[in-house]
Amino acid sequence: MVELAPKYGAMMFALEHRYYGPSNPFEDYATENFKYLNSEQALGDIASFHTFATDKFDLPKDARWVTWGGSYPGMMAALARLRFPNLIYASVSSSSPLQGAVDMPGYNNVVAASMKAVDVGGSQACLDAIVAGHKDIGEKLDSKEGRQSLEETFNVCTPGALHSSKNREQFAGDGVVYLPVQSNDPSCTTPYCDIASICTLMTNETVGSPLDRLASLASIQHMGACMEPNYDAMIKGMSNAANPERVWLYQTCTEWGFYQTCNVGTDCPYTQGLHDINVDYDICQQAFGVSPEQVNYQIQHGNAVYGGSDIQSSRIIFTNGQIDPWQANGVLEEPNAEEPVLMVTGASHHFWTHPSLPTDSAAVNEAREIIWKQVGDWLEQK
Repeated sequence: MVELAPKYGAMMFALEHRYYGPSNPFEDYATENFKYLNSEQALGDIASFHTFATDKFDLPKDARWVTWGGSYPGMMAALARLRFPNLIYASVSSSSPLQGAVDMPGYNNVVAASMKAVDVGGSQACLDAIVAGHKDIGEKLDSKEGRQSLEETFNVCTPGALHSSKNREQFAGDGVVYLPVQSNDPSCTTPYCDIASICTLMTNETVGSPLDRLASLASIQHMGACMEPNYDAMIKGMSNAANPERVWLYQTCTEWGFYQTCNVGTDCPYTQGLHDINVDYDICQQAFGVSPEQVNYQIQHGNAVYGGSDIQSSRIIFTNGQIDPWQANGVLEEPNAEEPVLMVTGASHHFWTHPSLPTDSAAVNEAREIIWKQVGDWLEQK
């Protein structure tokens, strides 16, 4: 957007979603203060801003507004066009998971596929090592001796922490290491910051078994500090009214879901069976008093109102990255002839929306050109 706007002499505005950053109408993030936190209210803010900016800058009434965004902002960009076609002329919606879902196993399925994607430095051997290491961890978690061994190997801060089933979920339910799939950047320079460098370590048999390699990577990522898997502390943190992380968590409980479970029998590369949907239901219940029944209803309602991945509008382009786990719930097939889709080979979460760099792949550069041409064609329509 920033690179295209000068070509058309366009004015650009960056809007902050209510409750995010300093745009909080209340002093804290207490649950009772979230009564105005939802996508419909935020869409209303966009419409109000349209009126405000048109008046303040004396813009033509027929000015063609185009919304842009990536991830949740990409969802809002598309929904603004859906809700206010009289105000928003077109939209570029990048990496936007518009299909709300309570249980989102597809996220970790894509993580697995991305860790073996050769074009970004992954391999089948890398994925196999990650899976084998986490399977070994799962087996050791089943016995007292195994848990003690894991606490030593992974430098767990509190002895006996893994005797709690909830702490075991915190330890390995989402992996004992961070896999930078969503944020993968082949040009990054910090240690083990991308898929390729992670796979270099995970396929290095001189480090030891797959479990040993995971432990080595975990130690590096924690910078030598001990690990503290503590479910109760997590709940306490997410229940703290001073914690701004509650904002998005609340929206997942009341609108979108997106709970990245690791169920048995899926392609999830972590220790399967620890992070099931009951974990997320419990977080919503304890942090906000939102019951599982309410979570299910609200997400079903949101899909009914907006259309999910079958959103019916016009002049919206939906772009997703091949290795981005969020594409699992994105718009991958054209909802209609006036809503084109684009898949960017080897790209992570809305990577093409970043400033252009010489290190960008040919696929990312091509995606930008396709998006810019599509917007240009729309703007030239009579």
